[in-house]
Amino acid sequence: MTASTVTTARTAATNRLLTASIQPIAIPLWYGCEVPGVDHGALVLRDGLQLRWISPQYSGLRDRLRPAITIPVVELDDALARIDQRNMTFKPAIDDANAALANAVDTAIQHGHLALTLGGDHAVAMGSIGGAARHATKLGVLWIDTHPDLNTPESSFSGHIHGMPLGTAIGLAPESMRRASLLAGQVPMIQPEHICLLGIRDIDAGEEEVIAKNGIFAHTMDEWNDEGILPGLEAALNHLECQGVDAIHLSFDLDVLDPAFMPGTGTRYPGGLTVREASQVLRYLGAWEGPIRSMDLVELNPTLDASGYSTDIALHLLATALGERMLSRG
Repeated sequence: MTASTVTTARTAATNRLLTASIQPIAIPLWYGCEVPGVDHGALVLRDGLQLRWISPQYSGLRDRLRPAITIPVVELDDALARIDQRNMTFKPAIDDANAALANAVDTAIQHGHLALTLGGDHAVAMGSIGGAARHATKLGVLWIDTHPDLNTPESSFSGHIHGMPLGTAIGLAPESMRRASLLAGQVPMIQPEHICLLGIRDIDAGEEEVIAKNGIFAHTMDEWNDEGILPGLEAALNHLECQGVDAIHLSFDLDVLDPAFMPGTGTRYPGGLTVREASQVLRYLGAWEGPIRSMDLVELNPTLDASGYSTDIALHLLATALGERMLSRG
């Protein structure tokens, strides 16, 4: 068997959430949301997962966990003075970090690992999607988030880059987000019809237009609730299967939870998932037979919740996605 055959076998279309070795990739980036503290979230998740599984009962999970990689993010001395200037001042630093992240995700997937990106703000998805798209003919993206993040520098009201990763990934900003747009080696990284948005409820007018114009699968939080959490999730997965995607990137933004359950995130909006519903979604995805190869968990800001409650919930949901259950039955 040749080396290329081994690589092909390792990157076969299987769900890596519950069986593959886990490659955590922490990226302490806050420049996309322009709210300091979310960078700490990446490191808390990185270290917390290791500590959570230290007891013997989690030996199987711990054995899957590879040493974490931490993507360096340049520290700008005047960063606080640059906030909310709407001039894309953080773009070079974000581009540099995402280029390194894309390479780390690429390598993890190539070696058969689950590429687990721990943010940091959601601007990191440009890097994680870019790296994942290098190993797929048709990459599907399951985007579970309050926000569609389909903005561009031209359409964004805030100018915050964490609202632009999907807009960049589908090729809406090939010039104004040039470096990020090229992270997969092709523009666009992914096709709009290969995206499923679940839980969106804080939607800009420009994003609504992009969704309608491109026929993007989208369930608002109200629609998802009305259809039922599992039926709505199944509809999204069925859509991706019908599109013939050969790999799936799961991107989970913690602000999809209702602020009552997740106060420690920077862009809170009422009416989100409960912890129980979010856990149900992640358990279902772990048992699904589709080709999930990579995952993001983003937007934890522990400095916004001194009680530690949000961090506990984030770690619980992360561990759930990776196979931890309340009761082990052998």
